[in-house]
Amino acid sequence: MEEQEQLRRVLYHAEHAECLTYFTIEGKFDPDQITTYLRTAPEQVRRIGDSRPNGEPAKTALWRFGSVSGTGTDIDMQMKETIRALIPKEGLLRQIKLQYNASLVLTVVPIVRYDEPAPALAPSLAVMRFCLETGTELVINLYVSCPDDLAAGG
Repeated sequence: MEEQEQLRRVLYHAEHAECLTYFTIEGKFDPDQITTYLRTAPEQVRRIGDSRPNGEPAKTALWRFGSVSGTGTDIDMQMKETIRALIPKEGLLRQIKLQYNASLVLTVVPIVRYDEPAPALAPSLAVMRFCLETGTELVINLYVSCPDDLAAGG
């Protein structure tokens, strides 16, 4: 019985489907150099050696930009908003990727309710072109929420 208590599920329920999108550059660089090079202020940086959430020192730097969150099912609009300011800088992003062997990632994190329409996760040609031109990976981390009583079998 004690073991079952330790393995109890964590349950949650979102009010509405929601989504977060953001763009990151990760690699071995000084984030200030990326900021200067792109002439764009990041919303978050992590330096090599900074403490990660698990307490370990970071082995790579991180430059994060363009977080957009909202409700609804048109995720492509959020992706476009995230990359809008970066589209004119595609050439610079390619150079950063090559010079620092950096990873460029457009992350999409939809949290959908079990009883609402699924979001349209297909990126438009404009988003796909940006990813192709810059070597940006598209990562989608989909979470589905349900009421606590439904998940518990009630």
